[in-house]
Amino acid sequence: MFHFELGKTVFVDLEHFFDGCKFDEEYSLKFCQAAVDAGASGRVLCDTNGGSMPWDVGSITAKIVNMFHDVSIGVHAHNDCGMAVSNSVMAAKNGAGMVQGTINGIGERTGNADLCSIVPTLALHVGSNVSCLNNLQNITTVSRFVDEIMNRQPNSAAPFVGKSAFAHKGGLHVAAMERSPMIYQHIDPGLVGNKKRVLISELSGRQAKSKNWVVMMMI
Repeated sequence: MFHFELGKTVFVDLEHFFDGCKFDEEYSLKFCQAAVDAGASGRVLCDTNGGSMPWDVGSITAKIVNMFHDVSIGVHAHNDCGMAVSNSVMAAKNGAGMVQGTINGIGERTGNADLCSIVPTLALHVGSNVSCLNNLQNITTVSRFVDEIMNRQPNSAAPFVGKSAFAHKGGLHVAAMERSPMIYQHIDPGLVGNKKRVLISELSGRQAKSKNWVVMMMI
């Protein structure tokens, strides 16, 4: 039995759970039940080697959520197949109430699930009731601060928070953006504390060069 006299909430991280469930579902479910019977308040389903696909994570998470109504379900994903964000979002979409991850996806091997992509995706595209919604505009600053203190080069192509996430270069793109900004932007960049940029280069058309855009010359 777990000891709760210290006033702690106990979560059990189920290492290799998704692989284990695919290999021996009956045993994996018994393991979940044992954690519940021992008094754990929640179980975290782990994709420890990062090899699970979103459709598997979604269906397995939904099964666990439906079987165990009285405990919290979380997810912990690694990015070895580039699926950590997708797997985390799929788990949340199917009932997981807690997502483990790191700022900028920092972690061993190819990284953990990137909260800088997961949080705004859940808030702005999935409609989840995330508690940090009112502070979402700070996430770009947080992302860059973490890279700075860790002496890391920020990923300019990072979704939502990267310097190039809302940068536009092609002439047709820029012309279309003036008519309707959301044609080439899935959100208003200000919602995540980022900003739109128009880059001037050999690909720019007359529309970009003739307007009073905030521009950056590309050498």
